[in-house]
Amino acid sequence: FFSRRLSISTMAKPGEEEVAKVKVCSGHSRPVVHINYSPVIDGSYWFVSSCLDGKPHLRNGQTGDWVGTFEGHKGAVWMSCFNSDATQLMTSSGDYSSKLWNALDGSNLQTWTHPHCVKSVDWFEQGGTSKILTGCMDKMIRLFDVNGNSTEPIHVIDGHEAAVKTALFEKSDEFIAFSAANDNTIKRWDLRSMKPTHTYDAPDLNGLEYSKATDHLVVATKNAVTLLNPTDLSMVRQYPFLEEVECAAMSPNGQLFALGSKLKVKEHDSTTGNELQVHRGHHGPVFTVRYAPDSLAYASGSEDGMVRIWPNAHVIKNAKDAAAIGA
Repeated sequence: FFSRRLSISTMAKPGEEEVAKVKVCSGHSRPVVHINYSPVIDGSYWFVSSCLDGKPHLRNGQTGDWVGTFEGHKGAVWMSCFNSDATQLMTSSGDYSSKLWNALDGSNLQTWTHPHCVKSVDWFEQGGTSKILTGCMDKMIRLFDVNGNSTEPIHVIDGHEAAVKTALFEKSDEFIAFSAANDNTIKRWDLRSMKPTHTYDAPDLNGLEYSKATDHLVVATKNAVTLLNPTDLSMVRQYPFLEEVECAAMSPNGQLFALGSKLKVKEHDSTTGNELQVHRGHHGPVFTVRYAPDSLAYASGSEDGMVRIWPNAHVIKNAKDAAAIGA
């Protein structure tokens, strides 16, 4: 099945009219809890949807077409991340493992076992360095060497009082990481000393994303989206909301942000905070939202097991303007 990826990458790019359409991706049997886009490779990109059915799907990022399914986990898959050239993928699972996959043929290359459910995984790859960071339900953060011969962690970091939701590397420094946990705290870590350098208290914390393109930590709490400075976790800006925010993401160009709120997906202007779009289409709460690397669209995953790809507000406006001129 994964051989289809090669043919898809050479397909003609979608036209403006096609880009402006909402795309619906079915195939999962349980809630979709995370979406992860690859970098742009030779003009194309992909995304992986992590699902509680334990079968993450690889799809063409521009069309939403299914490419393949990574099969091997025996529990829910909570998160995934690509390496820098999108040839490999890492996943974290409720089966007490994180796995390394060949993203070209779907084969499992390595497995790292944990003592509890693994909620989060991130990858740092630069020069000859290749490390992964996992966040676990046992409150621990673990650091592994992908290039090493051992499947044992290099370090086990104890610093949260509840399960770790997310653990992420800083974009250019292998010794700096961030974590978010069910104790409603976000921590910045020095991985040399294994001590936190800064802590941010986030009551009713629902999610943490790291927008590497804009260099902001994006925090989703019950009634706000907050941007943090990754150097000291100071607040850069906060957008308050009346409705509950389940998840949020910033566009790579920094102009927009999207959020999931119950059954709705919303998009806002990051400068003014103004609401630009409200999408209804999911039949269950929205658990994850993520922008494509070109910022032209964003994908959402829901309890209904569906992934929907929404064109951003600027794309829709341009399509409407072009149609009006053509008329």
